[in-house]
Amino acid sequence: MPQAVIKKIATIFLIILTPIALAAAAYGFIWWKVSSAADDFAQQVSPFVDMTYQNVHIDLLGSEVGLLDVAFVPVGMEGSIDLELVKIKAPSWGYLLDFQKKMDKGEIPESFNLDMQGLTLDMASGYMQDWARMAESAQREAGQGYDTLACGDLKYFSIADVRKMGYGKVRGDLALQYSFDKVDKQINFDMQSDTQSMMGMSMSMDIQVSSDKLNLQTAMFAQPQLKRVEMRFFDRGYNNSRNRFCSKLNEEPVDAYRERYRTLLAQRLSAEGWTIPEPILTAFDSVNDPGGSMYVRVDIPDGFGTQHMMMVQKPTDLIDSLSPYVEFNGKPVLISGIEWEMPDPNAISMHEAMAAHSAVGAKGDDASAEANESDAIESLDLPAGDDGTDAAREGKSESQQLAKLSKYKSSQRKQKLEKGFIQVELPILANHIGEQVILYTYFGRKVEGALVAVTSSVVTVEHRLVDGRGTATYPIAMDKIQRAELFYQ
Repeated sequence: MPQAVIKKIATIFLIILTPIALAAAAYGFIWWKVSSAADDFAQQVSPFVDMTYQNVHIDLLGSEVGLLDVAFVPVGMEGSIDLELVKIKAPSWGYLLDFQKKMDKGEIPESFNLDMQGLTLDMASGYMQDWARMAESAQREAGQGYDTLACGDLKYFSIADVRKMGYGKVRGDLALQYSFDKVDKQINFDMQSDTQSMMGMSMSMDIQVSSDKLNLQTAMFAQPQLKRVEMRFFDRGYNNSRNRFCSKLNEEPVDAYRERYRTLLAQRLSAEGWTIPEPILTAFDSVNDPGGSMYVRVDIPDGFGTQHMMMVQKPTDLIDSLSPYVEFNGKPVLISGIEWEMPDPNAISMHEAMAAHSAVGAKGDDASAEANESDAIESLDLPAGDDGTDAAREGKSESQQLAKLSKYKSSQRKQKLEKGFIQVELPILANHIGEQVILYTYFGRKVEGALVAVTSSVVTVEHRLVDGRGTATYPIAMDKIQRAELFYQ
């Protein structure tokens, strides 16, 4: 073979093999960097959890790296948390390879993705039992959740209850993404979660910031304004499992349980101060049916920030400000006519007492149910008369009792004042301009700062920002203030 032909063949092979060799070298280098970073991370978390993985995932074209078949074993506990794949994606390989250094400098990438697939929790494992025991006290203090209304006398679902619903293992996927638009100065956040045979959720937010540079320092003082938020929820089997579990616990058909739940839901909302039109309440409750779904979208072209939030004195103010578009089970629902007022704690206590006896009524006859309701009413510490238990004992309906009890003003209870502050009447605030004041609104918001101005309808407070970089002035409607306190030395 002529020497010239051999040289040409060698040149062709060199042209082909060089990029392959470079790609292989790059792949090997990236594999080493990722495995080293994973080993370092495993070492850092070793006091709390033992972490292992089987292989490294690399996508050269997509600037994506990850770990395959990851297992976390909490130290001192039995069982492992398994993860089929966890991967991250950044705008470039340059950022991924120097991830730690850039984060230490406060440099945040313009886009970032975190994807976890096949996250599996074993409900029978030792760590789930231990975590459940740790959470029990907090769950008891929180009181009964909406999910357990009419479900026997349960206040919350334990791990054992979840297993009885048929969930021996819970497997799900989670994806988190964000991106930054320099031109519009806008950050977009996205989250998608899908739990097998249970439920799925997604959320997306657009937030306006004041800077066209994204780093940790500017992110903290960027005066964010919410521009858009979108949320979805859809049932994938949990509603059916819970409904069957609770109806079996109550020894009644599923339809009877759902009707009982609907009644207690309306009573609970009423006790918490809500007045909701029947069509909206019915549509909201339908989300608890098998295959139920909910969709909420809010578009705010002018933005909604901290100063706007300070003007919100009660939940209905927020609803009016955001004007959300809502769908239940794919059907649009007009959110109007909803009202809210400060709830009476005695009405809430009465509802909890009634709910605790609901399951007994489900298993017994009407007489036993009425007796249990009477016992629940008598267990409340209320004054006698029109506002107390005498009215309940006269045989009035439960809704009438709640209405009567809501008239019992919470002002009769002693209120604990903060150290250094003394409660004052609202009319005298005008005589204390420049002094430190704390205002409590009917929505439960606390505004503290220097009293700047007082009119017949508005109280203005200058509040120093937490970061110490200035102050913000907040006007609070006089009729939204529940209590005012002035500082006395």
